[in-house]
Amino acid sequence: MRRLLLSAAALAALVCLLILPAGAADTGVEPLLRQVSLTHVFGSETFTLDEVEFKRIIVPAYVLEVYDTDDYAIHPGERDEKVRELKRYLYSNENFPTNEFVTYSQADIKRDMVADYFDDHLALLIEVLYQFCGLEDREPCIDPLTVYLFHQLEDLDKDMRNDIEVVYKYRMIQEDTVGTISRSGEPDGMYYYAQTDPDWADDPFEFEGNGATLRDRGCGTACMSMVFSTYHMVEINPHNAATYAQNGNWQVSYGLPNEFFLGIAAAYYDLEGDRYGTYLYQPQIIQKADVDMDTLADQIGNQGYMAIIHVVAGAFTSQEHYMVLADYEVIDGVGYFLVADPYIMPERYSSRDQLKDVPGDNEGLIYATSSLLYRDMKSIILFAQDREAFPLGCKSAAPVRIDHD
Repeated sequence: MRRLLLSAAALAALVCLLILPAGAADTGVEPLLRQVSLTHVFGSETFTLDEVEFKRIIVPAYVLEVYDTDDYAIHPGERDEKVRELKRYLYSNENFPTNEFVTYSQADIKRDMVADYFDDHLALLIEVLYQFCGLEDREPCIDPLTVYLFHQLEDLDKDMRNDIEVVYKYRMIQEDTVGTISRSGEPDGMYYYAQTDPDWADDPFEFEGNGATLRDRGCGTACMSMVFSTYHMVEINPHNAATYAQNGNWQVSYGLPNEFFLGIAAAYYDLEGDRYGTYLYQPQIIQKADVDMDTLADQIGNQGYMAIIHVVAGAFTSQEHYMVLADYEVIDGVGYFLVADPYIMPERYSSRDQLKDVPGDNEGLIYATSSLLYRDMKSIILFAQDREAFPLGCKSAAPVRIDHD
């Protein structure tokens, strides 16, 4: 029915064109035809999300007439080369130097199981794009109209692009889909990085010529990347943290000292302040004797804090090691911290009676009891701020219109 109405409007405009005097087309008929077709198709010029008003993208009626076709449609969970093409387009710094619509873990061409997979994050991004365009009734898919709309983003005002990205990241938190995409294509459920990831495991990370790599000594950089990414809502992989560490000569024999986390947090506390209004404040270094595990469980489980735990030889390592405490849950009456271990080799764990496997295919995640973690603990680096506190705001002063060429 919608297409019939649109076609009728276009036909009426064409009739007007045919009955006008010769030469009229050169003096204003084309603008008239476009004006007939520029009707705002769906919704108002604004929408509200959690009491914040956002300006819409105005989609001309003729855009739907031209692009809303049945030529092809790819749906979430499917694989297709068109998924890869769209991801690479949205990931490109050349196209979107100040936006992160698609992340490294979604689009990296070395991750064959991921690049062409229509993952949950891409589906949510498409839902948000539809929301801005007044097309909320559409189910997320990759089709000619969706591809066309994404390709218009480059030409939109940067504030509108920022608004789209902010709503996307905000909804990721609200719908519990935050984080990296695993190599299987499924969400990790958090921002997770492994020092053993082949994308950077063999990068040099030496101390006094010991020949070490990130695989050997990169646990601190991977942990800081998890924390940075969570609080700033962008993917900041261990390459970035390792570069800072090496430029500052932070390396020690076992990797990095606790003070490294103070230094890098101070250097990049406002990394995404202009774009998102997110800030990462100075963590606290708390020695084992001053740690109360019940308090820590409440801080991480209920207040949204994160912590990096520095452990010594025991259940998790034969030397010294950093891991992230990402959450706290009670399972079958037993309290467990969700531990993100950047060194993926679960077979090395001992004290298995105090550990519990995490559902899913990410072998870097493990549940561990408070008593086990306290036994092996040397210190805690505590980030005392809510990891889900993402500010929501609109920068656009007015709706913007897509003008089809």
